[in-house]
Amino acid sequence: MVVRVSIVGGCGAMGKWIVGFLNEIEGVEITVADPDEIEGAKLVKTMGVKYEPDNKKASAESDIVIVSVPVENTPEVIAEIAPSMREGSLLVDITSIKTEAISAMLKHSPPGVELVSIHPMFGPRVKDIRDQVVAIIPVRSEKWFNRVKVFLEHKGAEIVVTTGADHDRMMSIVQGLTHFTSMVFAGAIREMNVDLKQSRRFSSPIYNAFLPIVYRVICQNPELYAQLQVYNPYVSDVQEAFITQAVRLYEETKAKNIREIVRQIASSCKHFMSTESSTTLLSMSDRMVSTLQREKNILEGLIGKKVCLENIQTGKLHLGILKSVSANTIEIEESKKKTVNLSLFNVMLLDDKATMEARRSFFGEASLDFSVMFPLEFDQEFCRQIVERFLPEAFRVEMLETYAGEQIPKGFKSVTLRIHFPKDEDQKEIRVKAEDLLKRLGGRLR
Repeated sequence: MVVRVSIVGGCGAMGKWIVGFLNEIEGVEITVADPDEIEGAKLVKTMGVKYEPDNKKASAESDIVIVSVPVENTPEVIAEIAPSMREGSLLVDITSIKTEAISAMLKHSPPGVELVSIHPMFGPRVKDIRDQVVAIIPVRSEKWFNRVKVFLEHKGAEIVVTTGADHDRMMSIVQGLTHFTSMVFAGAIREMNVDLKQSRRFSSPIYNAFLPIVYRVICQNPELYAQLQVYNPYVSDVQEAFITQAVRLYEETKAKNIREIVRQIASSCKHFMSTESSTTLLSMSDRMVSTLQREKNILEGLIGKKVCLENIQTGKLHLGILKSVSANTIEIEESKKKTVNLSLFNVMLLDDKATMEARRSFFGEASLDFSVMFPLEFDQEFCRQIVERFLPEAFRVEMLETYAGEQIPKGFKSVTLRIHFPKDEDQKEIRVKAEDLLKRLGGRLR
């Protein structure tokens, strides 16, 4: 059975993420509905999906319609498409603020259309939904809600079932207060004309951890972050509480009232400890602070070896010999004539499997064949698996043939293996290693 899914706003950043996420699922037929015909054509070409510029037409022909548009446009888009949806279909919004979106769904959807409101608590830069929190609101649903919930759980998401009002109240803290704090911090840095690069020469672990969080808020999607402040009905109360506390702390600091400042800090600490495990929060803090140092230590252990680094901003891969690692930069020799310096904070070390695939893609593949004699009772599949596992230069070992007959001594058989590896590997070295491994397995080279 084919499930037809339309993604309204599918050419936006989060819309494209959903397209990529669902496009991997067998039995799902995706239509991108978006006025951007140029981006729509690109998605047709690169993802193999359908494109329809008319939102209402796409929605009328779908089993599931997912609305992925800016917060301020979500209610009007729902009002546009919901009346055209057929009975038994599912309407989903993924907006960050639920009150108005849910009201629009209930107002404009025919009674037979099921309604589920979803909020992925992550952005399009996240590559995998595993361990990511997804809030789900069963607005009006008999069959689809459980299907969606089970599907997301199967994909590894952490599901939180809630209501629209509870969601928006909590988002006023999780998003509203966090973003507001980051914006105020960034604004103060701007007004004081602080040289961030210079400041990081004196940075503490907490400062190093906090700066990227602030940057993530102010430099990704300012339109979205502004809308989250303006359209969540509970954010203004949160902002007032923040400003009240900031003014109080400012006044006590100006008055040099250390005793009162200590009292306020202790009171806040007591509240934190009463609602969340202090051990958990400290462990999270320690882990966050130590992550970069741990990654740096791993990279230092790979100096002089082949590595593959991915630029987490652009997705570009850098393959080569790791030459040096400093507090902020990595030097990698991509070729004898080209050495590049990369920011330690902008790259991610790929694991062995991903590195092998990258090298295979960059350089192409080569192969070597080995014919070896083993006793008749020897398990040749076991031999293949051992070579594939313990010869790190190989990405695949293929069994070509097994032969027992003329030219093969009695009680033996000839096994021929083909070892595949990236072309940039040293073939002589691979041959020596493979032959040594096969001999240690009891084989006789032919």
